[in-house]
Amino acid sequence: MINHKFSAVLFDMDDTLIDRHSAYGDVYRVLYDQNEAIHDSTSWKDALEYFWTLSPDNTANANTAIFEIQKKWPGVPGDSKSHYNFYFSNMVKFIKVLPGAVEFVDWMNSKSIAWGIVTNGDQFQHKKAEATGLNNKAPFVLASKIFGVDKPAPEVFMEAVRLLEIEGLKTEDVLFVGDNPYTDIVGAHGVGMKTAWIRMGREYPSDAPTPDYIVDHVEELKHFLA
Repeated sequence: MINHKFSAVLFDMDDTLIDRHSAYGDVYRVLYDQNEAIHDSTSWKDALEYFWTLSPDNTANANTAIFEIQKKWPGVPGDSKSHYNFYFSNMVKFIKVLPGAVEFVDWMNSKSIAWGIVTNGDQFQHKKAEATGLNNKAPFVLASKIFGVDKPAPEVFMEAVRLLEIEGLKTEDVLFVGDNPYTDIVGAHGVGMKTAWIRMGREYPSDAPTPDYIVDHVEELKHFLA
C-alpha cells in the first residue's frame, strides 16, 4: 500500500483503460471463422487457447504471429504485413473501454488532475483512442512508435512527463498505471515513478520490480489522486 498524493498520473492504454483482452478473442474469432484450415480441424476453445500463447504478458507481435499460426495450420494464408493490418484493423473495430473507465476519466478531468496515456504502438493506438472516445478526453496519447522508442525505454516515459506540462515535476510524484510488468512497471520504475499494476486475475511475476500498488481497476486509485 502506498501513502502518497500524486501530482500527475500516466496510464498505459490496453487492458488498463480499454479492453484489449476481450477484443483479442474477437479478432482471432474472425481469423478462425475465415479459415477452413483452422475451424475444420480444431474447436474454437482449443484454437483460442493456442492464440493466447501468442500473447505472453498481455503483449502480441502481430508481425510475427502469422508465422506461428501457419506452423500450426499450414493452410492459413497471409504474411507479416497483411496479418498486422488484419489484427489491428479488427482490434480497432472490436475495442471497447473497460467498464467504469470512462467515469473514472471524467472524474479525473472534473478534478483537473494532470494525466495522459503512454502506449506502445503506432497510429493504430490513436485509432483505438478515437474508436473508444478517449482521444476526446485524454490530454494526450503518446504512441511509442510515433515517438520513436518503445516502453520500457526511459525516453518515452520522460517525454510523457514533458507533455504533462507541470513545471518542476519530479518523477517520484508521478504514478504510472499499467498491466504489463516488463514494459509498464519496469520502465516507470526505472525513471523513478511510483507504479500501480492492473492485476487482471494474475499473480505478479517474481522477476520484475514490485509495483507500489496492485489494483483490479483504475477506479481504486481515486484516493491517491484526489
